[in-house]
Amino acid sequence: MKSPKMEIKLELVNLIKELCSENREITLLSLSTTDGFNIKSFAAKSLDVEADKLAAMSSSLFALSSSSSLQLMKEESTVATIESKGGNMLFKKAQYLSTPCVVTMVAKPDMSLAQARFALKRFADTVDSIK
Repeated sequence: MKSPKMEIKLELVNLIKELCSENREITLLSLSTTDGFNIKSFAAKSLDVEADKLAAMSSSLFALSSSSSLQLMKEESTVATIESKGGNMLFKKAQYLSTPCVVTMVAKPDMSLAQARFALKRFADTVDSIK
């Protein structure tokens, strides 16, 4: 399936650059549609990541966590987190130009989970406000 044409606003590009330059612990930041298409991504050179595969994985993992949350807790998932010795991967729902999206962030273990969650929420909220 071919990716839908999505406008990439300069505001989004600058937002990604700003967050990643202010927080060197963030090694990956990605915005993708909930149906698995990449909109815009940043990955550190040390990572070997294909944006299309990342988008498909992100949308699937977030959909699974959201479905589990609704089934077991009767509440929509706000943030999904995968923790490892190498750091944390977080997923959060967002809206970009009226399109439902998933923000994916990978942070090194130097960044506390609370800091990562705060940065993710702030980023997602700003993405939501882009018109």
